[in-house]
Amino acid sequence: MQTPNEPKPEGLRARKRRATENAIETSAVRLALDLGVENVTVEAICERADISRSTFFNYFSSRDYAIVGRAISIPEGSEALSVLDSSPDNLPLGLFRLLFAAIGHSHVNGEVARLRAELIAQQPSAGRLTITSLLESSFQLVSTAVLWLHQHPEHAKLDSPELEATLAVNLVHGVITARMTEWMTSTDDVTADESDFVRVMEQVRRLIG
Repeated sequence: MQTPNEPKPEGLRARKRRATENAIETSAVRLALDLGVENVTVEAICERADISRSTFFNYFSSRDYAIVGRAISIPEGSEALSVLDSSPDNLPLGLFRLLFAAIGHSHVNGEVARLRAELIAQQPSAGRLTITSLLESSFQLVSTAVLWLHQHPEHAKLDSPELEATLAVNLVHGVITARMTEWMTSTDDVTADESDFVRVMEQVRRLIG
């Protein structure tokens, strides 16, 4: 039986889907860098990525998500809670697993990450869109973590489930942000695995003493 921290074998269909997703995102961000975020259209993204409009909307619900990254839809109910059950004494690790389970894979495209960082540095509107997308995902993660803590008070480390959930989600985002600098040096996909999480969390512990 496969444990939650083991990456699932990726088949040909999944690799093709990721390649199409990367092509859409790369095209969207490059257009935003060339034209400005406000001037990018779905039609232009489709033309550059050589895909149909229907294919675009199979991957992204809006132009903004293609440019700055989609808000991740977190599974609801028992599916999400069972992922957190896999790490009952380490809520941030459970949320890290849940985040990538929701994405459906643990791959990060270095080129897309690098282009988005460049875009945010150049165009404040892209930064605002990124924050909006991030907050949508964060609210879902916090809500799921609060529910899990209410169901498992024996694993709570703070008196307030809401505070504990919020801090745990922010730690996960901090880990991803810290690792992004290295991921951006890659010209291809890199894998965000749990060793990244463990390493950064150890650095956080050393930092706070």
